[in-house]
Amino acid sequence: MRRHLLDPSDLDADLLALWKQFCDGNSLYHSPFYRPQFTQAVALARPDARVAVLEERGDVVGFFPFHLTRSGTGKPIGGHINDYHGPILAPGVEPSAHALLQAAGISAYDYNHLPAAFTALTAGAHTFSISPQMDLSDGFEAYLARKGSQWWGKVKREVRRRKRKAEDAFGPVRFVFHDPSDRAYSVHVAMKNTQYERMGLRATMGDGWAGKVLETLRHMQEPDFAGIMSTLYAGDRLIAGHVGLRSATVLHWWFPSYDLSLSKLGPGISLIHECMLSMREHGLAIVDFGKGDEDFKMYFADRHEKLCEGSISHAGSMAATLRQGTDALVGFAERLPLGRFKTYPRRAVARLISGVNLPEEVG
Repeated sequence: MRRHLLDPSDLDADLLALWKQFCDGNSLYHSPFYRPQFTQAVALARPDARVAVLEERGDVVGFFPFHLTRSGTGKPIGGHINDYHGPILAPGVEPSAHALLQAAGISAYDYNHLPAAFTALTAGAHTFSISPQMDLSDGFEAYLARKGSQWWGKVKREVRRRKRKAEDAFGPVRFVFHDPSDRAYSVHVAMKNTQYERMGLRATMGDGWAGKVLETLRHMQEPDFAGIMSTLYAGDRLIAGHVGLRSATVLHWWFPSYDLSLSKLGPGISLIHECMLSMREHGLAIVDFGKGDEDFKMYFADRHEKLCEGSISHAGSMAATLRQGTDALVGFAERLPLGRFKTYPRRAVARLISGVNLPEEVG
């Protein structure tokens, strides 16, 4: 397998069309994170973004977007804000981990949202998880049949009850599937950062290179890819918001927020409910809630995608030795009676070595 390593901005119209063709032809790639527009938006904020154009016998058979680190290893394009990783390949093409690394010119590739369907790349996986999804591809009635009429009746009753309370307090409830206003985005970011603070997290939305990527994405509106800002108002008050991405058929639930002071009104659940009812109008068939088994995700989901976390590396390389050694140490630590601190060793290694976080400054 041969490769050309390009800056995403150097991809010409023919290569971009072929990339999209590979995405359209395989349901594995229906997530918006696999579309070339996502990679290009990230590249506008980070000059370490690269795309390996994979070739066999003179034909382009795949695209592998990643970040090239100073150590010569690769990280998923978009780092911690990317919910689906991996190469975008032509039908029937399945390079080995060694071939993929060689084609990209890197010694290792770390991932934490790799679909388990990439069987050639999952040998180095150490942690498995799921991404819950709501499947409306066969129609709303088929979805309800899988969830059950009692469940749907309960959802409607709760949403209506809370809607009446919100309207009594603040005025008519209004939903906007895509709200491009700067004010709505600003309030949403503030609500999300308040949530992060309440959770004790140092994360902030809207800052740094990730903030630049989100700012670019929310203004992208193309038939096969778009940034979506959904909002729920009560009167003039924004009570819930969501910044996500959509492909032609999939809405990816990404950065939701709600007014914490109104949590008893269930604004977050009401927003999901409104999005669900508007899916067909916007040509969407799947809501992907992203990795995790939080209650609200499992409440609406009726299927899931299996994901894994780990690394691939060239045998005998310094990167492989480092990752194998730390995996052995973490495995030993995880067998100790650490209680609620059991995940700390793995998280520490991810921060220092094998995680997907990217340095804020690129030089």
